[in-house]
This record gives sequence, C-alpha cells and structure tokens, in this order.
Amino acid sequence: MSGLSWWAESPPWVHVIASDSQVTATEALPPNGAIFAARLHGQDMADADGVFTQFYESFRLPDYFGWNWDALYDCLSDLNWIPATRYILIIEGSENVLSGSMEERSMFFRTLLRSAESWASRPEFPEQPKSTFHVIFVCDSGARDELTRETRELT
Repeated sequence: MSGLSWWAESPPWVHVIASDSQVTATEALPPNGAIFAARLHGQDMADADGVFTQFYESFRLPDYFGWNWDALYDCLSDLNWIPATRYILIIEGSENVLSGSMEERSMFFRTLLRSAESWASRPEFPEQPKSTFHVIFVCDSGARDELTRETRELT
C-alpha cells in the first residue's frame, strides 16, 4: 500500500485500511509537531453509548459532554484541552461500529467527517501551524470495500 495521506493537510480526512495491509515506516511515521493519537476499539462501539464512552475516555472529553451526536461533534471540533497540530483517530475493528443500526452508523461517520472538515476550514494564521484531524478505520480485509463505500457516500 502506498500514497497514504493521513498526515496530509488536505483531504481525504477519512481513510479505510485492512488490518493486514502493508504500510511502510515512511507512511506510518508522523511529521514533526504536536500530535495526538486516539486508538478506539470498534468491538466496544456496538451502540451509541459504547461510541460515546470510547470517545469520552480516549479524548478525555470534558464533563459537560452531552452524550449525543451534536455534543460529540462540538467536542471533536474544539479539542482545546488537547494541544496538538495533528489529531489522528484510529478505530480498530471498525466493521463492528454500530453494525446493528445503519442510520446511527451513518450519523457517526458524518459526525467524524464534519469534525475533520471543521478543522480543515479554519483560517490559517502566520507562524501558526495548520491543525488537521484524520480518521483511520482499520477493518478486516473482507469488510474494507463495504466500509470504503460507506465513507465515500458521505462526501
């Protein structure tokens, strides 16, 4: 696999890779700068409460987090309590995320994409690095095509 762009300052913001993919060290290693990476477990995200719990714990969301999709978007679009210039969210076993509700799954995917787009649309200021937010869905190779289709339908 080559040409991965999860460190780029341009879209795509959402990436799907199979868990058995070959990634070179050059592709995987982050660039210079302050980086925050969160690694979530899709098998623990079967319902909305599981999703919100994973984010609350991994991103250390504030106590005022409202445990709903709008609140998740608000928090992911801010992250002022985690100073970084690059945010990367890795969801392993992502084929398991909200697999019982395609409506909620689509809402979740849209929330992540909107959050990433929010970071991308911020104005750039001199001598201040641009911040980015990328999402990597890691899934079984058999689920990769379907998950890729689902995420592409969002754009």
